[in-house]
Amino acid sequence: MDISGELSGIRASQLQELKDLSEIKTERSELIHPEILGELIRLTQLWNREIAVYLSRPGTLLAAAVGRHAAVTLPPIKGRSIGKHLRCIHTHPNGDSRLSPLDHSALLSLQLESMASVGVRDGLLNGIQIAYRTGENDSFIVNLSSKNWQSFDYNDSLSSFSKGTTNINETAAGKERAFLIALLESDQDDNEDLTELRELVRSAGVDVVGQLVQLRRYGQSRSYLGSGKIEELVHRLQETKANVVICDDELTPTQLRTLETETGLKVLDRTGLILDIFAQRAQSREGKLQVELAQLKHLLPYLTGQGQALSKLGAGVGSRGPGETKLELDRRRMRDRISQLEKELKLVLQHRDVQRRQRSRSGLPTIALVGYTNAGKTTFLKVAMEQAGNRSDIPSGENKLFATLDPLIRSIKVNSSLEILLSDTVGFIQKLPTQLLRAFLATLEEVQQADILLHVVDASHPQALQHAETVNEVLKQLGCEEKPMLTLLNKVDKVLSEDDLSELVERLPHPIELSLTRGDSLKPVWNQLSSLLT
Repeated sequence: MDISGELSGIRASQLQELKDLSEIKTERSELIHPEILGELIRLTQLWNREIAVYLSRPGTLLAAAVGRHAAVTLPPIKGRSIGKHLRCIHTHPNGDSRLSPLDHSALLSLQLESMASVGVRDGLLNGIQIAYRTGENDSFIVNLSSKNWQSFDYNDSLSSFSKGTTNINETAAGKERAFLIALLESDQDDNEDLTELRELVRSAGVDVVGQLVQLRRYGQSRSYLGSGKIEELVHRLQETKANVVICDDELTPTQLRTLETETGLKVLDRTGLILDIFAQRAQSREGKLQVELAQLKHLLPYLTGQGQALSKLGAGVGSRGPGETKLELDRRRMRDRISQLEKELKLVLQHRDVQRRQRSRSGLPTIALVGYTNAGKTTFLKVAMEQAGNRSDIPSGENKLFATLDPLIRSIKVNSSLEILLSDTVGFIQKLPTQLLRAFLATLEEVQQADILLHVVDASHPQALQHAETVNEVLKQLGCEEKPMLTLLNKVDKVLSEDDLSELVERLPHPIELSLTRGDSLKPVWNQLSSLLT
């Protein structure tokens, strides 16, 4: 077997050890023989250089190359002009198992059947990423952890891609398949607790293929789930062909890295998911600035050189290498961008303050709609405008989470003696990230400056009371708990239990029952509103 590349400074005896690996044959079911991989990892750690090897379909080691980080040159193969039926496996001494754009380019240009990268950290396997060539310009990614890689059947996987199964094609086309995990508080909780997370995932445009829960008392501070549950999770991920894990809690940087290492997949926590949805919904410059600021503040603690959640920050040409220098550069750039965004948002706040002062000169009372996401706030604004005869620029009111990010303020002539300014703001949700509240201060100031709050509650939701309590808790954080407030019990026509509705009426302040989709008159709302204003 020929060895090429940067060989200076390497002992001849060590090169011979690499060459001797060609005597070991890899079985068809194996990506690479464990003994070969073990030696590649050892030599990678010893030399602090990448090592690339070519394997034939029958499992013969044909050639090897050595390089310094990302600079490894793929060796020529005698008697072969293209890479058909060949796979290339190479190591990354910086611990990152992700394939670079250059790796993907080599896979397609050399027409290899697959390209695999092996993350090596402290002399140990840190994960494997495999890309299969599924067409002239397409590839499919598989992630393996240090625990599950030996149970992976390479030949079966290769056959699946050649047959072009439906699931493979869907994933290759970019469709994400999410597996949900969560810790429950007690034995009384059940999988219904993940209903909201499922809805969030659906709103992000991702399919849910499975879920796994565990009692919180059995969770681990380092890995989130207990060790036994993680083993079960790895098996479930293989069964469901999931390509992303989504957690119902906010993960620490250590928990996120541990889960990614154990599963070999990208891991997203609840905060990251909500921010992703916000990024999709943001339309105005103000909204985009606020979302970007929240995302950067969320990502900064995770920027430790690891974690697939940072692939957009660390991927690409030159992303590998010594690491710490680039890591500090990434941190500095991120902090500089955060500082810039905060300055721009400060100008937004000043501009909003000017607009607010101009509106206050009109003498019109300001009313802010608040409530849990998807409770019907925008629908209320829409109905109010229609019933007031204001047909211009009516909002649509979509049935999805966080449909409204940018504040909407409209003048509503309630009757001949009362005109108000009605504002619609972003909806609240359980476990709302603190950095999101801070980033959206410009939007939420409409709530803080309002004269009266209209709290819209989806009365038909089985957790309506908990949702109302969540909203009240957020209002408390904003310093708005003492503001006058009406409670609009929406969707009463869909309430399944009269007892549940009676409890809402009894426990929430100034309740008004209505159904916005049924076309109920808003006169009861305006009557109570007039009473509060006088």
